[in-house]
Amino acid sequence: MKKIVKFMFVVSVLMAMFIVPVSAEDVTYKIRSSVYDSTDTSTAAGDHYWDANSFSGFWYPIKPGLSSEVLYIHNSVNSSEMIQLGDTIKEGDLYYVAKPQKKKSKIAGSDDGGTFVVDDVDLEFIYQMGFFGPGYLVMPEDPSDPSQGCKPDEIAKIMLQFDSDDKKQMFSGEEWELAGGWTFVVDQVDVEGEKVWVHLKKNGEEIDSGVICASANMTNMEKTYLYKDSDDNPVFYCTVESIFSGTDTNFAVFKYAFLRGDITTIESDATYGIFDVEGFKVPALMDGIDYAGSGKGTVLHTDDDAVVLSSNKAVTLSPDKQIDLHAGLYLQTEDTDAPCLKMSLWKTCTIKVEDTATETEKDTEVVVVDLAEEDTTEKEESTLADTTDEIEAQTDEEVEEVAVESSVSAPGFGSILGFIGLAGAALIRK
Repeated sequence: MKKIVKFMFVVSVLMAMFIVPVSAEDVTYKIRSSVYDSTDTSTAAGDHYWDANSFSGFWYPIKPGLSSEVLYIHNSVNSSEMIQLGDTIKEGDLYYVAKPQKKKSKIAGSDDGGTFVVDDVDLEFIYQMGFFGPGYLVMPEDPSDPSQGCKPDEIAKIMLQFDSDDKKQMFSGEEWELAGGWTFVVDQVDVEGEKVWVHLKKNGEEIDSGVICASANMTNMEKTYLYKDSDDNPVFYCTVESIFSGTDTNFAVFKYAFLRGDITTIESDATYGIFDVEGFKVPALMDGIDYAGSGKGTVLHTDDDAVVLSSNKAVTLSPDKQIDLHAGLYLQTEDTDAPCLKMSLWKTCTIKVEDTATETEKDTEVVVVDLAEEDTTEKEESTLADTTDEIEAQTDEEVEEVAVESSVSAPGFGSILGFIGLAGAALIRK
């Protein structure tokens, strides 16, 4: 028996030696658009643009089929011809446009009245748009009436957004960590009065408090807690679905939770890589452009609300050239014989991985996604709750033709442990 104990001790020491914690590494992947080919007879002469149909790096929630981003090349030099290798895109002729899209909010689905007004704020509709890939919430012109339009220069990350079937159960005294330092606290649950007393905190400091009624004969609007900023823009809200009383404690169930981050203002004189902000109205040059999406509003019209950026320098399309744009976006030309131009839009994305101890070593994975012109894709809506920011660029698509380059190396100590196990079994049998 003593021999067995000694042997097992030796085994445990050997296992501790071989199982070495290794830090996880960030994952990098690249996304490629369809190829602009000047020798292809199907390529249109004049201007050219990429949207979410031809480039999966752009924001595209499949429901309700909205998109917002366009990278547009104005061929002012050879307007009746195709763009060729060696041509120069003049300063100001390369555009990036992001047009906000109006969509029904998650909480609106809990009421059929056509409006969902809480504390003079209409939560029925929200505006969203992609900005260099990630999706953002866009502030409305009038929070009490979303139909009045939006402010494309004021955007914020969506940090938390419940789907219609998501629920959160909270007991009296429980604190819910939301995101970005925000916490939601249930102070007391009054079952007899059908009320819940709540607090909203930021970095441990109380920001707001309120009492929410949870009576079954009330509307969801009356059962919704809302915290808004000084301009009446919603910051956080949730609805009490029900409250319960147990033998030892009481709890409440919440639905339709929503939280946004701080508002970022896109200044009229700001620069984003190769682009300068030109304005916040779609130029006449792009009037009638029908870009990706099946929902309403996926056609550009002159003076539509949008973020419009234009290039601040001339760009020569030399062979085998990478033209950096902004936020990992770049144009890549192939090494071909003039005048043939083959050019595509690329995006390099990085997923930040938390540093955790593992039992295996894993190399950084590099994934290259090629989207051909004739590919068909499935796209899924990203819930912007992580927002975080997080994955700097998100692609919500599954592409049929995917080339994957990855490497995962394991230390290979499985055979050693197997041998030790067999030896142990033999000793025990002896």
